Amino acid sequence: MPENQYNFGEYIEFSITKHFGIITLNRVHRSNSFTIDQLKNLKSAIEFCQENDKIKGIVLTANGSSFSTGMDIGEIAKYDYNDVKELEHLAASICQLLYNGKPAICAINGRTMGEGVVFLVCCDYRLAVKDSFFQMPEINSAIFPGTGCVTLFSKIIGIPWTKKMLMFAEKVNSKKALEIGLIDEIVENKDELIKAALDKAKFINTKNSTVMNSIKILSNHLMDKTFRDAYPLETIGSDWYKFTDKKKILKDFQKSFNWIDK
Repeated sequence: MPENQYNFGEYIEFSITKHFGIITLNRVHRSNSFTIDQLKNLKSAIEFCQENDKIKGIVLTANGSSFSTGMDIGEIAKYDYNDVKELEHLAASICQLLYNGKPAICAINGRTMGEGVVFLVCCDYRLAVKDSFFQMPEINSAIFPGTGCVTLFSKIIGIPWTKKMLMFAEKVNSKKALEIGLIDEIVENKDELIKAALDKAKFINTKNSTVMNSIKILSNHLMDKTFRDAYPLETIGSDWYKFTDKKKILKDFQKSFNWIDK
């Protein structure tokens, strides 16, 4: 894709600022809900950021008053079994890209439900405007949340709150989300949201990418290993400067921790 010519579909805006790919969901007429095509385009935008050496991380945000209401139920009703499985695989692969890839900042501008919550959990720093709320309503439609979110939620917010959100569809406001670790910062409005997200991007941009990315990936994966198994992996990260090919360290980490094929 030529530099400065970005096209990830009708409903995704993309730009590069402070060496970060800014991905903005723009399917506002459907509250930024996801279809198969929208997930494919989002995945393509994230993959572009992961593969572009000039980009050091991602800011994921949205236009409108909703970050995302998850899967578009009206569209899903038209899908057959194979379509639904493709949708689930796409969503899971996006989770993997965000969780195992370059630093990702999520800037949340309002109502966030379903897969919108799952994607933000996969990011490394999560900011939300004060009137945002978060909910996983799948249980009300007898839908298993899927895409790895039970595991991801348990890691990020713990088992009790995973059960409250997934089993009881508990609606969580920004204050409570900050308290339980679902988000990291609350801001007043959309303007402050983008400024704060770009400030974090600026900070990351000034740091050593190999060190930053290694800390991210190891932090996400070592907690469920014994110290005996985890420490040798951590020493690889600490000895990054000894390697001729620094990128290989990260690629090996990412490959070893991937849970699905791309």
